[in-house]
Amino acid sequence: MTNGRKYFLTTVAVGLMGLSMVLSAAALDPSITQDKKVDPKVLEQIAGNYEFEVQGQFMVFVFTVEDGNLMGAPENDTAAILEPMKDKETTFVGYSPDGMEYQFAFKKDADGKYTICVVNVPDMGIEAEGLRIK
Repeated sequence: MTNGRKYFLTTVAVGLMGLSMVLSAAALDPSITQDKKVDPKVLEQIAGNYEFEVQGQFMVFVFTVEDGNLMGAPENDTAAILEPMKDKETTFVGYSPDGMEYQFAFKKDADGKYTICVVNVPDMGIEAEGLRIK
């Protein structure tokens, strides 16, 4: 493996491990979030456990619905509200305590069910896909 590729994979792994920081209270940028709530039926379809693999390491994120909000956290961690992004009904955003943005885009599979979650960390150039496991 070349040093550049190894560095990239290490960066992705560190970035995903850092996703646990997403779930602390941080001010959301109102210019990228929407005011209206996402349809509760859509949120219930999204809710579930999604597993990500990076560099042979597995990490499970648990997404639930509470009081009409999508909540998310790494497994066995405290969940926080993820806000829907403007014009993207199934993409949600959260911020780490240091202000790093994390986006969670939920996608349907060929059967029309939400089974895919793509995590994007724009500041780090990281994107990873997770699959619903339950």
